[in-house]
Amino acid sequence: MLSCSHGGATLAELGAAALATPPAVAGETPAAAGDAPAAGDAPAAGDAPGAAIGAPALAGAAPAALPTAPPTASPAGAGSWVEHLAEAAGLQERPPRAQRQWNHIAAAAGADCRDALKRAGARFQAIADTEKPNKKGCGIPHGVLLTRGPTGITYSPPLQIDCSLALRLADIERVIQEEAEAHLGSPIARISTLGSYACREVRGRMRRWSEGLSEHSFGNAFDIARFSPKRGRQVSVLRDYVLRGAEPSTREGRFLRSITWRLRAEGAASRVLGPDFDASHRDHLHVDCGTPRWY
Repeated sequence: MLSCSHGGATLAELGAAALATPPAVAGETPAAAGDAPAAGDAPAAGDAPGAAIGAPALAGAAPAALPTAPPTASPAGAGSWVEHLAEAAGLQERPPRAQRQWNHIAAAAGADCRDALKRAGARFQAIADTEKPNKKGCGIPHGVLLTRGPTGITYSPPLQIDCSLALRLADIERVIQEEAEAHLGSPIARISTLGSYACREVRGRMRRWSEGLSEHSFGNAFDIARFSPKRGRQVSVLRDYVLRGAEPSTREGRFLRSITWRLRAEGAASRVLGPDFDASHRDHLHVDCGTPRWY
């Protein structure tokens, strides 16, 4: 199964347990008052609930070797132990989040991505590659305008997304079709979208965890408003989604509950945000393949 999780390990994942109780060394001079911690010493506060997917090893290289005994640390804090972990993870000088988002997408889609997408059965038009973000920090590295996904679902309007996200549609649609057969008794023929590529900042509750640009700004997200099965009533997120705490009483509500939970749990998408996340998602499901963490 394809997974949206591709990126470097974070400081928290490499050494959270060690940093919780840094070793103190007798006789070491305490850090001077007002000394600032090194960049990347600790992850940003406020990880989004349920958003993180286990990060793989550092791409393109063997895992960095950590010492058998941690370096000395000052009584005032984690000190050089934190710095060592940051250096081992390559996080001492993290680029701005917009650049990390761009790198995440550009690295995920190789030169053969569109050929693989064609073999998967999708229908699309290629969009000229973009070598770097525009002045606002936005752009799609390897874009496609996709009208039909691998399982035959038609997207209206078409999805303007990066090829890397388009390849993930095989697993995303598989979940949707399995739950549609189970709860609606019919496969999904069409998905009505509210948007894909858009150069804009994060909206709603996510602004608390993100530094600015939405995944939409890189063609790495799309919004679903309605599902149209081959037979039966159209499923509307605005009308049929049942918030947490209440059990869906309709088959449409059970379908939406099931696909949301499965996509989140199985990793076909990095994030699926809906009406149970905040009011700005009351009428759609936001699906993206962004970096495992928002900070």
